[in-house]
Amino acid sequence: MMKRLGWLLLGALLVVGYGYIRENPKQKLLALLKHLPQADPTKSEAAQPAQAASESGPNGTVVAPWIALMRGGEQSEPEHAPGKPHPLDHIAASPVGASNSILHKTFALGSLAKFSFEIPSHAATPHLHGTFRSFLQAAQSSDESGNVDFLVLNQQQYGELASGRRSEALFSAEATHDQEVNLGLPVSQDQPQKYYLVFRNSSREEGRKLVEANFTVDF
Repeated sequence: MMKRLGWLLLGALLVVGYGYIRENPKQKLLALLKHLPQADPTKSEAAQPAQAASESGPNGTVVAPWIALMRGGEQSEPEHAPGKPHPLDHIAASPVGASNSILHKTFALGSLAKFSFEIPSHAATPHLHGTFRSFLQAAQSSDESGNVDFLVLNQQQYGELASGRRSEALFSAEATHDQEVNLGLPVSQDQPQKYYLVFRNSSREEGRKLVEANFTVDF
């Protein structure tokens, strides 16, 4: 009798243990599924791996999407080598409205007389104007006997004339004793420019001559 009762107790324990073994893993699985993230049904399965790859760094580390976007958008700008500035690129105040008297005198002319003047830098519209009269020193009368040659030269042209070479001129008047000059000069850009008024006695055999000159330059 006691032996039979022992077998019954053993069977009951086996039944209870079997039921626990069957039910307990299921409960654990359900609890685990509750904590897992749910997949977005609106996204295709092919798009999800691509998104995961874009959010991973080269070593498998997770990279925030905005950081990845910044890294992808960063581009180094090419370095520009500083070029030599052109004189016209330099901006400076122009001496507009200024005026300078460059020659206001009466002088004796033997063979040649020169008077230099300078246009300041950045002069946009330099302008030379004036008059002169010439006459024989002995006669004191202005007629053809007092004729002279008159030239307006830049620095290069004056250098050619001084060296005995044939030179062009910005302005020239030959064999004249009463002359008016009204001449626009080139823009001086970023450097001052030097010019020359040249008087030349074209008939020295008649003697020395007197020249009465009045010249002004406007900027």
